Amino acid sequence: MNKKSFTGIAFSLMLFLLITCNAKAQETQSTVSVSGVGTVLAQPDMVLMNVNFSHIAPTTKAAKEAAEKTMRQILQILQEENIEDKFIKTISLNYDVATEFRTGRRVRLGERVQQTVVVTVNDIINRPERFSSLLEKVTAIDKVQVSNIRFDIENKTELFKQSRELAFQKAFEKATQYAELSGLKIDKVKTISEVTSRDFILPRAIMSNVAFDTAADFETSVSTIPAGEREVTSEINITFLLK
Repeated sequence: MNKKSFTGIAFSLMLFLLITCNAKAQETQSTVSVSGVGTVLAQPDMVLMNVNFSHIAPTTKAAKEAAEKTMRQILQILQEENIEDKFIKTISLNYDVATEFRTGRRVRLGERVQQTVVVTVNDIINRPERFSSLLEKVTAIDKVQVSNIRFDIENKTELFKQSRELAFQKAFEKATQYAELSGLKIDKVKTISEVTSRDFILPRAIMSNVAFDTAADFETSVSTIPAGEREVTSEINITFLLK
């Protein structure tokens, strides 16, 4: 074995021993495990709503034509309110037989077509009248109902970043206190993990399961239900090494 090869082997062995000793030192080093929850509040800037309608006719063709007419009316209003096509999405379209019970027996009413469209209205902070105008016009269409109104935030990236930073700060503060009570100090982070994947927002006040069948219902109800704020929350677990 030449001198160069021996030197390389010796260096590799020293590096292995150093890593092994460091790992063993960390295993025996004191630790503290804590959790942190960070919550940031923000005002919604968009609203999503379900626009529902249903038509019953003697034939499927007639019911379908009635539904298509209603959809054209809705689309015309959305176009007038400058709602882009990408913010209009059909989530259900059903064809079935409409029946009801009369004097203990099921009676056929005709063929039914039901459709539900989700509409997203953006920039409601700067243009709150846009949402009001849209609701008023849509609910004026015969057979149309607006339901499941949800306020949301379009871009939550920065808010989640803030909530994660806040969660880390709270965890660090707790760990520091526990370390001081033990006569030790924080060394560095050993592990960090999210408790759950919580990249979604929670409402503090929400307009949901609210249905407007007519423009009159809208005028008497919408002004009494606040959009409120949203909670953007991150929760993490951290284990710190102590020294």
